[in-house]
Amino acid sequence: MSSSRPERSLTLPDDGAVPATDLAATLSTALADDPIPRGAPDPVWPDFGDHDEAARRAVAAVAAMLGRPVPDRPREPRTSSEWLGRLWDVDESTLVNVSRDMSRTLQRLHAYALQRWVDRHPDDVAVFGPGGAPQRAALDLGNGTSVSVPAVATVHFPAGTAYDTAVAVEVAYRYGTPTITAFTPPGGLSLAERVLADLTRTLEADHPYRGGVLSARPGNGTVELTPVRHTVQVRGDVVLPADLWREVDLFCSSVTTRRDALRALGHTTSRGLLLAGKPGVGKTKLTRVIATELAGPLTVVLVTAEVLRTWMTELYEEIRGLGPCLVVLEEIDSVASKGSRGDTSFAEFLDALDGTRSSDDVLTVATTNDPDALDPAVKRPGRFDTIIEVPPPDQAGRTAILRLFLPPDAPVDVDLVASYLDGATGADLREVARRSILEHGPEGLTTGRVADVATSGRWKPAPVAGNYL
Repeated sequence: MSSSRPERSLTLPDDGAVPATDLAATLSTALADDPIPRGAPDPVWPDFGDHDEAARRAVAAVAAMLGRPVPDRPREPRTSSEWLGRLWDVDESTLVNVSRDMSRTLQRLHAYALQRWVDRHPDDVAVFGPGGAPQRAALDLGNGTSVSVPAVATVHFPAGTAYDTAVAVEVAYRYGTPTITAFTPPGGLSLAERVLADLTRTLEADHPYRGGVLSARPGNGTVELTPVRHTVQVRGDVVLPADLWREVDLFCSSVTTRRDALRALGHTTSRGLLLAGKPGVGKTKLTRVIATELAGPLTVVLVTAEVLRTWMTELYEEIRGLGPCLVVLEEIDSVASKGSRGDTSFAEFLDALDGTRSSDDVLTVATTNDPDALDPAVKRPGRFDTIIEVPPPDQAGRTAILRLFLPPDAPVDVDLVASYLDGATGADLREVARRSILEHGPEGLTTGRVADVATSGRWKPAPVAGNYL
């Protein structure tokens, strides 16, 4: 039909039937003139009431038999390439696209960077999503805050906005795998690769997780990073020998006070520290002190046991772009013991540690209950450069720890009580203080009563005789 043809519409009788004369008129109008020119408005169909779709198909079939098929009504695009092909007036099969698979966390972070691009051109950028509207999701920034980012969407940047040529970026899931894809018109392969690289650089320049505390957990076939609230621990809360603190400070200096000197001489600033000692001596508290002191200048990543066993390679890939990092690995005995040699997780663990030396500014702190049980390959320099044995506290240390956990004004000779507890760990001493307070209350503590708890062994874990519900 031409655009000059008068519009026809039919009003149905009350019974919903279309008179044969009106249907004939519709066909006559549909077939009378030349084919519909490009860009002409869609033909106006009569209202067929309850039989609308069937009647339309009948009219179309008759028109097709007479050699004048009715053009299909245009449908909404269902894919990014179909949408962009129409937008750029090219065959969608000729579009160039470069795609990158990544974890869900990394995809959301790239979507965060993409949103920054969108915000720069609020009046020019078009966003398409399946069903005609993009899907959005919340990116957790920690401390109870989040921002909205594209979750499934295709963002079109016209020529002259992000680049001289029109480009588009798609956030999607391909066969369940999170992806980021750059599209360009035909012949734009190098530009599509540049778009993805620029998007990553935008993220790295203003990474929302940098300087925070993150938990690394497995999720959807890879590792996921989530902001967490860190347990603050200061040096005054942990009683350790002075020479041990010196080693800790020396370890940290590779990314703080000695960083520039190492880099100038061609040395890597990445290092590994292994804290060894029996349970309760304060290894975990010490890692929390290190994390508390370095968080902010460094990004702290706390690694769960599942990631330690399965996703170490992916973890160190994931933290690229976070700037200087402190990675905390608790209890590596499960993957690094002598009996683990030959296991896939053991080989991946070693490869991941070696991989840290390919980039600067990654400190790795790990703990073990029994360093002698670890495979020698784990303990060599280049993986763990420093091994610190965290000993049970001596007499002075036990006295200081008891003072930390007992009421400051309690009439207790803590030095005398500490002398009864040779070999006790910091955790043991804390339980002596707590048990004494539970039995006698903070106002009822005396040297004799606390010494009785310390020497009786009641503070040690043991099954209680009798039947209890």
